[in-house]
Amino acid sequence: MIILCEECGKKYKIDDKKLVKDRTLFNCPNCKSTIEVLKPKQGVEAIDPEPASMSMGHSAASGSFQTVGKAESELPPQRPRADWKVDQTAIPKPQKSTGLTVGRKLLYVFLAFVLLTGAILTVIYLKFVPSLMHEQVNLRTYSISQSLAAAIQQPLLIKNYLQVNKMAETNAKLPGVAYVSVLNKRGIVIAGIFGDEKRFDPNFIARVKASGFPKEISTQNRIPSGKKESALDYSVGGQKIHDVAVMIGDTGGEAHVGLFTEDVEKAVQKSLIPLLVFLGVIALLGGISHLLVARTISVPIRALTRAAEKISLGEIDLPIEVKGGGEIGDLAASLERMRFSIKAAMNRLRRN
Repeated sequence: MIILCEECGKKYKIDDKKLVKDRTLFNCPNCKSTIEVLKPKQGVEAIDPEPASMSMGHSAASGSFQTVGKAESELPPQRPRADWKVDQTAIPKPQKSTGLTVGRKLLYVFLAFVLLTGAILTVIYLKFVPSLMHEQVNLRTYSISQSLAAAIQQPLLIKNYLQVNKMAETNAKLPGVAYVSVLNKRGIVIAGIFGDEKRFDPNFIARVKASGFPKEISTQNRIPSGKKESALDYSVGGQKIHDVAVMIGDTGGEAHVGLFTEDVEKAVQKSLIPLLVFLGVIALLGGISHLLVARTISVPIRALTRAAEKISLGEIDLPIEVKGGGEIGDLAASLERMRFSIKAAMNRLRRN
């Protein structure tokens, strides 16, 4: 192979088969400058041999060269040589990107989508489900009140208050019932029974046991004139109550049934938990999937970035091998063609 001293312009012919290392440094016998010799690799385009008049000298590995051709002072003026030794100080050093990676961008977009979807679903759920549950509570309370009113109409007409209290106690034992009260046509409480007393404030229950069923509980939700029923939400003994009052036939009395609304709120919360868990599982599985997909994109891109940096620094002997199809594969193939073209151009410039 023919090598050229870029300092003095002399050419030397060496036997590349005797080069042991891929990269060897020699001193030019003429100007004593350092010459870098790269061992040709298999499959790489070889440099055309010089004319036969240039005879083979000693091995380059022994440190001696044979001058071939004319000295630079005897040659006609030539165009400027291509200097393949890149000035490292003139090339900007690669800087780490301060932006987000592809994987993180995809992950953040997906998580934002999941959070937004979850927020919208939660708002819709809290807006419509509690109202539907409240309607069901109102219907259940109304049905208990109507059943009680029908059962005590006859005993109330004959003033059989013992039977009225027994019926009120039976309905007060139903699940979720806070209290049952019955008023006669003069607004006097003739029956007042609490359901689960343990759910009320202890001080409130102590006052009830001392002075009896509070009249203000039944008088807060009186039926307006001309109507046969009324519903009202208020607080009794530290508990939120939904009270429904209905007329007791033609007796002029009222039957009041109160249900704990806390049960409804707990039911809404319990039904919301599976939805949130479902969204959390989707976010977790989706995040893992996006990370795996992002790795298949970001890893080849980082490899191609390193290959491009090496080419910019003059390392054009290593082929670019990036596995992958689609746009990543096309980009890798383009960079490999660019590397091969640069190397072929430099070889042609070296021969001139």
